Amino acid sequence: MLAFEFIGVVAFIVMFGSTLLGVIARYLEFGGVEWSFEVAGIAFIWITFIGVINAELRGENVAFEALNHSAPVRLKAVFDMIGTIALLAIGIAFIVSGWAVWQRSWLVPTPVLRMPTGVITVTVLILGVSAVCIAASRAPRILDSLFSATRKGDAQ
Repeated sequence: MLAFEFIGVVAFIVMFGSTLLGVIARYLEFGGVEWSFEVAGIAFIWITFIGVINAELRGENVAFEALNHSAPVRLKAVFDMIGTIALLAIGIAFIVSGWAVWQRSWLVPTPVLRMPTGVITVTVLILGVSAVCIAASRAPRILDSLFSATRKGDAQ
């Protein structure tokens, strides 16, 4: 988790610094830093995808939060399982589509810096693998809480 937070902070610093450099260059009317907005755009994509992973690791995905807080234990476990299944499906979709894009375009150069676009596409793959891993790590706990809630309901 700390690694994703560190990557997100580094990406933010890169985005902020390159954007600031580009703005200053335009204001002071000097050239040679046209690449700064491309770097800022790539960093923004990294921030977005890494931010989604960080939010999901912290359980800050708001999809079911309003219902989840007011639901009984058994229904809360059902909502958690639905969210985990959705996360798993989305993760698999990101892996499949990310891999398809990666295979076709990872060496296509970016417009200004001529870097391979794989530096952008890899974010989709990282998000997909992370989502699958997060869902897989949550499933046993959720199943356990679902079955324990069912056992408690049967016992009463």
